[in-house]
Amino acid sequence: MRPLDLTLSAIKGTAERVPFNPFIMHLAAAIDGIDYSGVYCQDARVLAEAQTKCARTFGIDHVNVSTDAYREASAWGVEIDFSGHTPMAKTHLSLAGFESVERPDLHSSPRIQNRVEAVRLLKEKAGSEQCVVGWIEAPFAEICCLFGLMEVLKLGRDPKWNEMIKGFIKRVLPVQLEFAKMQIEAGADIIGAGDSAVSQIGPKRYKEACLESTQNLLKDIARQVPVLYHVCGDSSVVDKDGRSMLELVPDSGTSILDIDYQVDMATAKKKIGDRVCIRGNTNTAMLGDRMYTPTRVIDEVTRTIEAGKPGGKYMFSAGCEWPWEPLDLAARNLGIAKTIVERMGGY
Repeated sequence: MRPLDLTLSAIKGTAERVPFNPFIMHLAAAIDGIDYSGVYCQDARVLAEAQTKCARTFGIDHVNVSTDAYREASAWGVEIDFSGHTPMAKTHLSLAGFESVERPDLHSSPRIQNRVEAVRLLKEKAGSEQCVVGWIEAPFAEICCLFGLMEVLKLGRDPKWNEMIKGFIKRVLPVQLEFAKMQIEAGADIIGAGDSAVSQIGPKRYKEACLESTQNLLKDIARQVPVLYHVCGDSSVVDKDGRSMLELVPDSGTSILDIDYQVDMATAKKKIGDRVCIRGNTNTAMLGDRMYTPTRVIDEVTRTIEAGKPGGKYMFSAGCEWPWEPLDLAARNLGIAKTIVERMGGY
């Protein structure tokens, strides 16, 4: 079975083995000594070549175009700083003045077009075999990229927070959908949607302010291709009224749900059941720290697969992005993980 078919079949629970789909960004650049922020994130051809090489070297079943969270934000007018190890926002938009900001033309946005081109090149280079994953930001994450996480969280003191967030999201949602469709047209087999901050607001606010808009976006995308919902942090929070993030996020309209390492995989499988395919969630701290021996890494990867595999609808990954420093350690542990998935991953 081709890696593309394997990945798509895992969504349905019919895969012949567990797909090996660690989330690779910086590591793909580091292996070839490529400057991540200055080159990898700005040259679609370099990204496509590095992703393809990394996937083939380590036997990864997908390639992806995710680099940073500020593609759409740059189209809205957020200035990006490329001087650090990863692109970051140099400026943010004003909350008060957002209504007057003109909707961006994605066809004239360099960073948007760069990502679309990366999808096209990956489809050309690897798409006949490997699954090509496009990428956008999820609605709440995009709001945080536009205005800054702390500014959005400080708004939480306002009793009208839910309505304000809904209003901001209403403006960005059509742009996000357009961006996703552009990548689908370029050849994306799956669209990833990153929600790096949603675990910070808890189940109540997620349900009241973000869930419906997230559903609308992801379900619209899923009419064409499956969606991967990447939720960072501890999404196992249960509030005082019994609302559980792990029971809400599968209702987002996603096909695949990324589970970060702070979440107990066995608990996630129990709460989510077979509603969606789960991807995760080996502890990234173990994978990038020399204090953890190969034996500890083997034990952690084994534990992850044993908890995630039963019942199918599971892909192997770390909790979030695979570490890239120190490079020799990151590569060693990726090789270990691949070997264990091959040994334990058959159905």
